[in-house]
Amino acid sequence: MVTKEEVKKIYYLANLNVKEEELSSIAKKFDDVLVFANEIMELDTSSCSGLEIVVEHNSPLREDVVEESISREDALLNASDKEYGYFRLQRVVK
Repeated sequence: MVTKEEVKKIYYLANLNVKEEELSSIAKKFDDVLVFANEIMELDTSSCSGLEIVVEHNSPLREDVVEESISREDALLNASDKEYGYFRLQRVVK
């Protein structure tokens, strides 16, 4: 069973906010998904053949072309935080 603390951790890792009153409901939904996934894992697939791709898509390659880009100042124009001419972000790895 998914606990409220696990839900908080998942939301923290996803950089999302969650209200305390929503934790039980979200934990229940996570549980439902995990139960469904476990049911799928228990299905007998011995009579099924492997994955076959019916349609082949060719992704055409293109030449690398150096083109004019926007200036650094324009790129940083709407940045909420910048330092030394670069975007400044919060640390995402502990």
